[in-house]
Amino acid sequence: MTAPPSRVTRAHLIWAVGVFAYLCAVSGRASFGVASVEASARFGVDGAVLSLFGVVQLGTYAAAQIPAGLLLDRIGPRRMMVLGAVTMAAGQVLLAFATDVPTALTARLLTGVGDAATLISVVRLIATWFPTGQVPVFTQLATMIGQFGQAVAAVPFLALLVGVGWTAAWSSLAVVLIASVVLVIAFVRDEPPDDPDAAPPVPTHPLQVLRDVFTSRAAWSGFFLHSLTLLSVNSFLFMWGVPYMTHGHGLGPTEIGALLTVNVVIMVAIGPLIGVFTGRFPRHRARLGWIAGTILSLAWIGTLLVPGPLTAWQLLPLITALAVGSATCSVGFDLARTGVPKRAIGTATGMVNIGGYSTSLLAVLLIGIMLDLLAPGRPAGLDDYRLALASMGVLMLLAATGLFWTTRRQAAGRRS
Repeated sequence: MTAPPSRVTRAHLIWAVGVFAYLCAVSGRASFGVASVEASARFGVDGAVLSLFGVVQLGTYAAAQIPAGLLLDRIGPRRMMVLGAVTMAAGQVLLAFATDVPTALTARLLTGVGDAATLISVVRLIATWFPTGQVPVFTQLATMIGQFGQAVAAVPFLALLVGVGWTAAWSSLAVVLIASVVLVIAFVRDEPPDDPDAAPPVPTHPLQVLRDVFTSRAAWSGFFLHSLTLLSVNSFLFMWGVPYMTHGHGLGPTEIGALLTVNVVIMVAIGPLIGVFTGRFPRHRARLGWIAGTILSLAWIGTLLVPGPLTAWQLLPLITALAVGSATCSVGFDLARTGVPKRAIGTATGMVNIGGYSTSLLAVLLIGIMLDLLAPGRPAGLDDYRLALASMGVLMLLAATGLFWTTRRQAAGRRS
């Protein structure tokens, strides 16, 4: 049965507002990565302390996923998106005026907490407002378009940071986040009105929701797929990519901004194709994770084995591989969504998010520690970055092992 045109139109409007809110959240999330050089000078910190900013933000984001998912399943995505954006905006304002490390770390903690509420709310809205067969495509489109927030961080935010200054740049992000709050309040609704298929909500104990999620092999497969495809992407984009390209390869802000923008464009271009494939061939979703993980591994190996500085063009294969990883990580959400009851979708989405962001946290911290060990008391050079970034391979191997065992058990269960 075809949905009434008014409902279809409203679903697309709600989706668009949700995507804009997610784009704003990504811009706030990714902004510190492009500002890491300025942050090092502003706060007078070295690699280990600088990595602590990423650890605090990503760690808070990961730790908040399950609580945020449980709260989402209880109060609905509209309230969660407003709460998340307001919290992130407070973090940006605090960081705009921060002059010491503890205040700046508190600001990134607020950013991580607010960020945790946004994507899982958008995924829940899509699962509620769109037909089942369209959910993977619209989820991919949402995550891909939302990643243009990285371009916002890489181009206009970086331009403001360099041209106008620290306070104005971070304050501008707060203004954009408040704009998303206004749109969410005005247009987003949790569920379609008068849905004839909608059953009365049945209160569910949080422990039952957690049991639904943590006993689901599909949810664990999504967890490990998300980790494998995203950990090196986040480590590069949110913390160490700009210093690596600046100090290691001698690239300027214009070249770096262009590469990060190309990353987003490629990701958005291939994201819908992955969404269509996911919807049509759900039994092969894990295979997409293996393909993306292989591409990422080969690109990192090829880039890090080259001993000398590379040009922007020569770094393009790595940038492309990172885009493939970003585009594929959302397949983990679809694995979890179809493996748990509807009452637990928000929590399951949060669990999958923990996969990529907890390992990203470990990678960011590991790289920072290695840089301090390799370059004590001096600026890190290209060889230092090559060895430090190579440490991510251990975490990727662990994630691949987890994906292998969880999907192997599912395959064995289908054959029996």
